[in-house]
Amino acid sequence: MRARLNARAGTCLLAMVLGVWSGGAWAGAPGARTVVTLAFDDGLEEQRQVLDMLSASGLKATFFIISGRVGQTGYLNLDDLRRLAAAGHDIGGHTLQHSELAVLSPENQRQEICEDRLRLLSWGFSPTSLAFPFGSNDAVVNQTAAACGYNAARDVRGLVDTCGSCPTAETIPPLDPYEIRTPATVTRDDGLEQLQAWVTSTEAAGGGWVVVVFHFVEPDCTKHTYCVKPDVLREFMGWLSQRAPMGTEVRTMQDILGGAARPAVHPVSLPPTATLKNPSLEDDANADGVPDCWQLGPTHGGAVRAERSAEAHSGAWSYRLERVEASGGAASLQVLRDDGTCAPAVTPGGGSRVSVWYRSSTPLHLEAAVKGTDGTWKVWNRGPSLPPAEAWTEASWELPIALPADAFELSVGVALEGVGWALVDDFGLADATAPAARLVLDAPTGGEDFVVGQDVEVRWSTLGEVRTLDVAYSTEASASWVPVATSVENTGHLIWRVPDVPSHEALLRVASTEDGTVSGTSAPFRILAGAPQPGIVETPPGEQPPGEQPPEEDLGDGQVNGASGGCGGCEGGGTGQLFLAVVGGLFALSRSRARRRQRKE
Repeated sequence: MRARLNARAGTCLLAMVLGVWSGGAWAGAPGARTVVTLAFDDGLEEQRQVLDMLSASGLKATFFIISGRVGQTGYLNLDDLRRLAAAGHDIGGHTLQHSELAVLSPENQRQEICEDRLRLLSWGFSPTSLAFPFGSNDAVVNQTAAACGYNAARDVRGLVDTCGSCPTAETIPPLDPYEIRTPATVTRDDGLEQLQAWVTSTEAAGGGWVVVVFHFVEPDCTKHTYCVKPDVLREFMGWLSQRAPMGTEVRTMQDILGGAARPAVHPVSLPPTATLKNPSLEDDANADGVPDCWQLGPTHGGAVRAERSAEAHSGAWSYRLERVEASGGAASLQVLRDDGTCAPAVTPGGGSRVSVWYRSSTPLHLEAAVKGTDGTWKVWNRGPSLPPAEAWTEASWELPIALPADAFELSVGVALEGVGWALVDDFGLADATAPAARLVLDAPTGGEDFVVGQDVEVRWSTLGEVRTLDVAYSTEASASWVPVATSVENTGHLIWRVPDVPSHEALLRVASTEDGTVSGTSAPFRILAGAPQPGIVETPPGEQPPGEQPPEEDLGDGQVNGASGGCGGCEGGGTGQLFLAVVGGLFALSRSRARRRQRKE
């Protein structure tokens, strides 16, 4: 008992140091409650029917997967897992081969735990919790789970039915996030009454967290001890779904634990290098169907398909991505966002050029994510749309601004934009020179006719950080500039009254007050003599009705972060960002002159 308490103290301290326990948004709500988590271990094929049961009852569950057995006889396949994730269920780890961890060497423990999580991440899932096979764990195992990137780990004991002095339910937050306590695993001898009793006894005790662990789901449970009949499980789910008015809720492990998925950790980590690993997508040493050092993007059910292909640009293999439903999300392939073993090391403030060979039936784009000093990965930028191509075509994208000051590792990749397929091969990554910031004048767009005295909305977008800027116009094709405003806050827009200086080659310019080389200039437009027109004239694309001035605090199109509108670290890909990427990125596209496959060096 003392050893177990010491183990718990050690892993609790480790969780505090790593900062992995944050609690979900739900867990922070005040008030006592009873929370039930439905956990399904092993990823058995008999659990395929559980998805329909959960959908019928409106409940969500957590599935703990033995990643080394996915697709084997008797187990769920990758498409099954994607359907579960698409339906909102939680995917956790259950080790690579369901080994008894406590009896393994530390090296083999890392192989079982780290490699298991690595595979789940490479398939596009976000595993944050682990279930110990057989409940076999000790202080070293718990610490290995944390070191491999899991935010929490679950036992199969620790509550009152497994020992006389144990509590009725786990606490929220758990006493030890790396040894979450549960009732005994459900067996064929546990009928509906026992399942309900675990819940009602917790309600009677004032609330807490009960994780109910299932394995086989079969009409005939004589073959397996850890088995529940489908009718019993279905009735239990229906009963649970009716208890919300009593304060009893069903939540996934992730709902309760919260916290983002941490970077991938390899069983044997290597020092970071500046090179792109496995850029030709040839290697798949663990045979998980994803090239080594690469990962698929977030899963979206059966709407995305991905597989190796022998239709290569060079060498033996390329990778095929397919998006079969418009609502299914983008199919993407990315450099593994890990601890530095695969993701290239980069220099903050530096620039990069990304390239790829592709064939496709739908537009796609290159994209980039960065890992900061806090150890988390963030989507950072994306390139312009690349057109469909029947023949192998090379595309390159130069990141439009320098890497952020806290960026130390880089993940690049490609994503499909529409329904269709793409073959990708032979990625490249090279150093490039990039400005610290960039300004793009979105409006006027050029070619407009403005009348003296009109009020015209000027809009610009910002990449990087530009706090204040100067605005000027020229009626002499940039031979000289007349100030409109100086040292104004970068809000992304202002209203300009057209001066009484007719011109056929007028320009507008915005420039950083601190660094005038960071600037954006419009294409030429015309200023015509004549009576002022009422209202504010907007150049397309316009968002405000004619004559209505936008609020002063509104962000201009393309702005996504703060007053400066910097796109660094942006999570989404709005129209402004896409426009910025097209204008700001240096994009090169060259079609191969021959379809002859080149041998990789």
